Amino acid sequence: MAKLGRFIRARTISDAWQRGLNLIWRQGQEIRDERGTRIKELLSLQVVVQDPFSDMIPSCYSWNRDRLEEYAEQLQSGTNPGFEYTYGERLRAWKIPGIPGQADRPLDQIAEVIRRLQNSSSTRRATAVTWIPPVDNLREEIPCMIVDDFKLRDGRLNLSIFFRSHDFAGAYPANLYGLARLLEYVSSQVDAKPGSISTLSSSAHIYDHDWDWVEEMVQGAFRAEMSGL
Repeated sequence: MAKLGRFIRARTISDAWQRGLNLIWRQGQEIRDERGTRIKELLSLQVVVQDPFSDMIPSCYSWNRDRLEEYAEQLQSGTNPGFEYTYGERLRAWKIPGIPGQADRPLDQIAEVIRRLQNSSSTRRATAVTWIPPVDNLREEIPCMIVDDFKLRDGRLNLSIFFRSHDFAGAYPANLYGLARLLEYVSSQVDAKPGSISTLSSSAHIYDHDWDWVEEMVQGAFRAEMSGL
């Protein structure tokens, strides 16, 4: 039976990643996705990272800091170096084909987020989306991250994100690293301290090609916990 609705409150990205993997591995349902790939999946996994700027890179993660910084820069850039889409292109240079003049005046959604926050610190409208229905409904490769929402409260800017699909083993640390840099940038533009990052993953999953090392990590963490008792 599908497991629906789990919550993690973590201090750091590394802590959130390890606890999320443990939860998905132990409680996730094994299914085959539309490509025929086996995954372990939890539905509606919410994770709150209270301090996304401490311990940002898990020690056993495959990406190094240089690669993560490159990803973070791409997330904030409206240029597309040749991919079908990038998150940065969707956030910083929103275009809808077929609308006259739209291609000449791409919308920078992050600039609009900043403008709304500067105009009202209590706004609930500082939201950016990556999904373009007339484009993505006709494609197989579509964004996993759908909504980025910013809330400025008590001098701290918090970021909430909705993922329709989330590769927790391979992508979560990179996603959170890039989003932390985006939060840092927007915070600097609105004279706020960067706060928490919350993700809601409609499908938080681990692909079968990652099962061996995830199982080893989870069992190693369990043995370490038991030896400390």
